[in-house]
Amino acid sequence: MGRYKITTEILEDVAYYAEDEYQLEELFDELNISKRLLKDENILNAYEYGRGKLFIQKLATHTPIKDVMEDMDMSEEQSWQWRDKYSDLIQEARNKIQNEKKNATKQFSDPLYSGVINILEQNPRKTTGISHEVLKEDIKKIVESAKNGDTTELLTMLTTNILQLQLFNGTITNNIMGEPGKQLPNFERLANMQIKVMQETRKSIMAINEITNPKRTTFIKEANQHNHLHQNSQEKVENKNELQKQLAEPIQSPNIPIFQEVAKHEKK
Repeated sequence: MGRYKITTEILEDVAYYAEDEYQLEELFDELNISKRLLKDENILNAYEYGRGKLFIQKLATHTPIKDVMEDMDMSEEQSWQWRDKYSDLIQEARNKIQNEKKNATKQFSDPLYSGVINILEQNPRKTTGISHEVLKEDIKKIVESAKNGDTTELLTMLTTNILQLQLFNGTITNNIMGEPGKQLPNFERLANMQIKVMQETRKSIMAINEITNPKRTTFIKEANQHNHLHQNSQEKVENKNELQKQLAEPIQSPNIPIFQEVAKHEKK
C-alpha cells in the first residue's frame, strides 16, 4: 500500500524527481505514493516546481528549445508560457554560470583570488566555514605587514608548512615501507611524491633564510666596505700629493745660528 499522507519529505522528493526528468506517474511508482494523491494540489505544485527548475537549467545552458520540448514532453505553447514566466530566473541562472566562468579564470590571473579559492577548497567540511571576505582581508593585512617589514606572519606560515610537509613525508614513508616481503605497486609514485615533499621543504627553509637574512644586508655591507676602501685610497693620494708639493718647495733655513751661517756661506 502506497503512502497517502502528504509530508514535507514527500513534497521535496516529488520536486527532486521531477527535476530529474521523471514523469508524474513514474515518480509516484518510484516513491511508493498512493495514486489517490495524483490530483492533490500540493503534489502538483511540487511537481511543477521541480519541472520549472529543470526548464530553467536547460535554457540557462542554452539548450535548443526543440530539445527542451522533446526531453520534457511539453507543447510549444507551454514552452513559450514558461519562457515568459521564468524569464528573470533564466537570465539570473545564465549570469551565475557566466560569473562562475569568470571566477574560474581568476584562478590563473589573480594571485589573491587563487590563494583564497585553494584555501576554501581544502577546508574540511566538518570545520566551521571560512568566510571569503574575511579571508581576503586577512591576506591583505599579512601583505601590508610584510611590506612594512614585519615578517612574523610569513615566518609562522612557512614554519607551519614545513611541519605539515614533514608529517606528510612520514605518512608517505610508512606507505612505502608496506608489509615485509610484499611488493608495492605504487612504490615509484610514492617515492616521487616523497622527493617532491623534500624539495618543497627545502624551498620553505630557503625562504625563511632569505627573510631572516636578506641579501640586501650583504650588499650594503659590501658597499660600505667599498666606500671605506675608496676613502682610504683617496686619503693616500691626497697625502702623496701633499708630500710631493712639500718636496718641490725650497727648504727654509731654520732659525738656528749654525744653519744661518751655512746658508750665508752657500750664498757667497
